[in-house]
Formats: sequence, structure tokens, C-alpha cells
Amino acid sequence: MTRRDPIVEEVRKHRAAIAREHGDDLEALVAALERDDSLGDAPTVSFPPKRIVKRTVRGSASKPRRPNKQMEPTRSESRKRAAHS
Repeated sequence: MTRRDPIVEEVRKHRAAIAREHGDDLEALVAALERDDSLGDAPTVSFPPKRIVKRTVRGSASKPRRPNKQMEPTRSESRKRAAHS
């Protein structure tokens, strides 16, 4: 069972009305939308392509890795140790 979404219903209602205005002809509808789009004065934005950064191989011999710092025990580990003592 699917729910009825009022927003989806409204969009479908408007889509059907616009299709009827153009005689349910997809090509006429597309031509009208392209005409309307060309009349608009909204600026077009384009960005330069992003450069792909080469990733270095992990574990390279150029820089030796140091061992991790020993972590502090958690509270539960501290309780376990205290219980066994």
C-alpha cells in the first residue's frame, strides 16, 4: 500500500495540464520549453575542471612510520583489572 503524497499529486496535475496545452505532443512540449529557456536572463555558471591529485602509496620508504602511542585503558578495562586484583 502506497501513501498519497500531495506534492507528487500536484506536480502530476501540473505536468498533465502542460502536456494538454501542447496537445500531448512531446516534441512540441520540448520546443516550447527550449523557447522559454532561451528567453530567460538567468546567468550561466561554469567552473574549470577539477584537477585529479595523485595519491602517494601508503607505506612508502621515504618516511619511516613511528609506532602508535599506547592508549589509556577505558573505564571498563580499569574496572576489570581492579576486580581481578
